[in-house]
Order: sequence, then structure tokens, then C-alpha cells
Amino acid sequence: MGPSPTLVVRVLSPSIVFLGTLSTAFLHPFTPSSPSPITPVVVATAVPRRALILSLLTLTALTYLFDGLAFVVFAVLENHWPHHTGIPFNAVIGLAAFSGLAALGTWKDVHGTEVWSLRRIKVATTVTLFLDIGLTVLLGLSLRHKDNGVLSVFRLPNLLI
Repeated sequence: MGPSPTLVVRVLSPSIVFLGTLSTAFLHPFTPSSPSPITPVVVATAVPRRALILSLLTLTALTYLFDGLAFVVFAVLENHWPHHTGIPFNAVIGLAAFSGLAALGTWKDVHGTEVWSLRRIKVATTVTLFLDIGLTVLLGLSLRHKDNGVLSVFRLPNLLI
């Protein structure tokens, strides 16, 4: 029997942002080949809200960290490490992806490479958002089937399998 859909979505979701983060490592600053003979009088420029972007990336990385820590605490308290859940991979990859994107994106931004307006970063975070929404639906459906709609916090690690 193959891996469960929740395991696949848990591992796939942060992996997409991780690949986007790795792709920014090879970017170089854009330098125009020759100055234009036409001088623009008014140029519309969109400036990304760096403080908001970095705050949201940091908060997202912290949620992955706390998710991994909660998994370990529940595993220690229950004396049972649930297998085939994907939570450890999700926590490690998500923490590396979002904190790495914040750190690498800021470093590249300081050195003159525009990272925050890249289409691949926007697409990766949007796809990850939709995968996380799908994961929430899958987990809600599995909780409903396993526990008949009654959620017990102490039985939560057993339900994530």
C-alpha cells in the first residue's frame, strides 16, 4: 500500500517553497546592458513591503518549528513515535524553506537582487497555501471518521496517523 494522501501533502507542501528558496541562491543582480537614450520623466515602481514579507515568513517558519516541537512532546508523553505521518519531514523542510527564504531573500535584496517580486516565489507560496488548505480538509475528514466528530486533545497524536 502506498503512502497516505496526508503524508504526501505534508511533505510536498513545504518542499515547493524549499525549491523556490534554492532557486534564488543562483540569482545575480540585474544590470542593464546599455543606458537608454530616452530619459523617463515619470516611472511607476512597485516597492514590495519587505517588513510585512519578512514578518510573515518568520511567523510561518515559527509555526513549522512549533509543530515539530509539539509532535516531539506528544511522542515523548505518549511513549510512542507515530510512523508514516510526515510531520517530522514537514517541520524540518518547512522551517528550512521559510526561514531560508527570509534569510536568503534579505541577503540577495541587500546585494541588489530583486527577490520579492519574482514570479516563482509568488507561485510557490500560493501553491503551498492551497496544499495546506487541502491538508486541513484531509485532516478534518480523517478526524471525523476516526473519532465520530469528537476531538480529544490527548488522543490527537494517535489521530494524525
